[in-house]
Amino acid sequence: MRILFINSIQMFGGGEVWMLRTLRALQERGHQVWLCCRPGTELAKRAVAQGVPVKLLAFRGDFDPITIARLAWFMKQERIEVVLTNMDKELRLGGIAAKIAGVQAVIPRRGIDYPLKNRWRYRLAYNVLATRVIANSEATKQALLLKAPWLDPKRIEVIYNGIDMQPFLQPSGGCLRTEWSIPQEAPLLGFVGQLDKRKGIEVLLEAFDRIYRQIPQVRLALVGRGPLQGMIESEVRRKNWGDAILLPGFIDDVIDVMQAIDILLLPSLWEGFGIVLIEAMAAGKPAISTNTSSMPEIIVDGQTGYLVPPGDAEMVANRAIALLQNPELRGQFGRAGRERVIELFTIERMIDQLENLFQGEKF
Repeated sequence: MRILFINSIQMFGGGEVWMLRTLRALQERGHQVWLCCRPGTELAKRAVAQGVPVKLLAFRGDFDPITIARLAWFMKQERIEVVLTNMDKELRLGGIAAKIAGVQAVIPRRGIDYPLKNRWRYRLAYNVLATRVIANSEATKQALLLKAPWLDPKRIEVIYNGIDMQPFLQPSGGCLRTEWSIPQEAPLLGFVGQLDKRKGIEVLLEAFDRIYRQIPQVRLALVGRGPLQGMIESEVRRKNWGDAILLPGFIDDVIDVMQAIDILLLPSLWEGFGIVLIEAMAAGKPAISTNTSSMPEIIVDGQTGYLVPPGDAEMVANRAIALLQNPELRGQFGRAGRERVIELFTIERMIDQLENLFQGEKF
């Protein structure tokens, strides 16, 4: 198939990681793929580096005729068969362009559980321009329908994010514990993601304070960047945590991180999907997260990790302490988590579902 992904986002986050992984996996199965994105973005740079053909476009207004004309010309020139969009803006631009170019399958993917607005432009985009809709979880599907009684639930296909399991099953290529000067016997908690409010960073620090008072040798690695880094550094100084908190910044190879930690903590107030939970489970590590968004579809509470109410630092701490004090239970959760990833969250399963959807919508 000849497939075009469209992404106008200027930042690089989970949705962009998903797009690159998916494009590469589709390429490996013999499909011809393209990515249309803004020039100068991290997404564009990484796509080129990974061998994904890129069409650079300076996206303008929602119904900008120049943007639509350029997209339509490109689709017709490359004989595009399937268009997948990332945001509503891209659906409006790319959907109209696809109609002009004669592309039969236009499929927006929703990666976050925001409701659709009951407005004409959303009705037009999802009922006229889109042939089907992908939701990354049942939670996202239900959120889509919350304020959109005009959208047929049967047109929404739930396809979970998938990861390549094999690298997580191999011995770690590097040892982050040594690099971070963490003794092998010291328990290491991990967080991976943007250092911002929605990730529950304040909750995480409050929980760590409780854990640290009971297990003073514990360490916490906050892997990522974000606007709350200054606040975290200030809190480390105020609480005299010293080297108990690590801020290594963004790390490209998340596999090394997951293999180094004992437990992943993700106390998000809301989430798009929480793919880091799957990555921790693939590495055989238990995760503690919140019972909101798609997290209950990933973690089985009390079997592969724990789910707590958003904002409940005390319960995050209690669950973490219980796991740190019980290596056997950590191992049990880790094994169950890995089995769950193999069952539901592999990239092979995800690409199979996408291929079936794309092929069905083409005709």
